[in-house]
This record gives sequence, C-alpha cells and structure tokens, in this order.
Amino acid sequence: MSLPERKGHGPFGLLTRIHDWQSQTTAFRGRPGSGMKTDLMRGDLPVIFLHSPKTAGISLSRLLGVERLSHSWARNRLSERHWLQSYSVTIVRHPFERFLSGYYDHILKPNRNGLVKMYGWDIKNITAHDYLDVLAANPKYGGSQLFWTDYPSKVKPRADLVLRFEKIKNWKDVLLTAGIDVSSRDLSHRNKSERGTSNHLERLGLSADGFKQLERDVQAFFAADYKAFGYE
Repeated sequence: MSLPERKGHGPFGLLTRIHDWQSQTTAFRGRPGSGMKTDLMRGDLPVIFLHSPKTAGISLSRLLGVERLSHSWARNRLSERHWLQSYSVTIVRHPFERFLSGYYDHILKPNRNGLVKMYGWDIKNITAHDYLDVLAANPKYGGSQLFWTDYPSKVKPRADLVLRFEKIKNWKDVLLTAGIDVSSRDLSHRNKSERGTSNHLERLGLSADGFKQLERDVQAFFAADYKAFGYE
C-alpha cells in the first residue's frame, strides 16, 4: 500500500515549524541540549548521551540523569568543538531486532506517537515493508544507527563509548570501567516492546518465507549498520 500523506504537526504545521526552528537554533549554538546533557562527568569532560530509538535508551537516559527524551544527532546539534570537549555515550542494537521493535511500537501499538502526528492514524495500517519507506523518509524514528554514533570529525569520528543492547546487564560495569561513576544508581529496562513475546508471523501477517524476505530487505536497508557494528 502507499504511505499516507504526510501532515504537519498542529494547526498549519505550526509545531513542525517550531521544532525545526529549535533544531536550527541549537545547531547554531553548537552546544548539547537538555536531551543530550547528563549530570555526570568523565574526568573533566561532561558526559552526553545520544539516544538512538529502540535501543533501551530510556533506561540508559534515566541512569545517566538526562532531563528529557530526545533522538537528536550530534552532527545536527553540536559544533566540533563541543563534540570534542564532551564524552559521548550511545547504544547500538542488532538492526533487524531494532527494526521489529520499532514496527511493533510505532505501528502495531495503538498509541498516538510522532508518526501518527505526522501522517495521521492511517499510518497504523502500513505493512512492515512500508515501514522501511517511513524510516527512509524519517530516519530520526529509527534510521541508520550511524546517525547517532558518528560525527563528521577526523579527530573523533565516532562516539567515545558505544554500548550494545545485547549486553544491557553489563552496562553499569562498562560505564564504571570507562570512568563514569554510576555505582549508586539503578538500571532497569524500561518501555520493553511486545516484540520479544509475540508470534511474528501472526502479528506481521507474514508467511515463513515472507518473514525471511523481510529480514533480507532489512539487512539490505541497514547494510552499513550490520558492517559497522559487527552484526553480519
């Protein structure tokens, strides 16, 4: 099916324009916003968090003391000076598992989210293959994880610490080893997707062959992620 027509947020797209203006203003200043700032330091460097969707980022943001939810990219928000003068932390996840989690949350879950605001409720009727087209047009909802891990800098092209979703039980130890003191804080996995306990073929309306084809298509779409983070 074709995708629903994209709508603006709010009357006459006012909220969309406000958000665009806020992004441009923050990028001009070049400093981390409240969606990146944590209350932690690593030596004399402030710790910032880059929240890639569907990687248990809400759990980590709580651990790091981030004020609000944001999926901003450092390349859009930070000057290179601020990028180099901070200690950046982010998370990656197996691309197919992340894709499924996003589809379950954004499309199959009957909640009003950013995509509903953008496209209307018809977005809830798209297929998993259609969802790839949505991500291609709106990567901030779950595009390549390289948008969150990488920055166009020859000095530091990638975030200082890239955690793996699959090792969430070890995150605190990894952070402590990296010199970030979270010893007195609790880490709990929040906002878990139903994906882990669902019958995918039934929920996605796919045959076994169709599911395998979806996996191949997702792997092709996220080929750079599979290669960059060793998920091949």
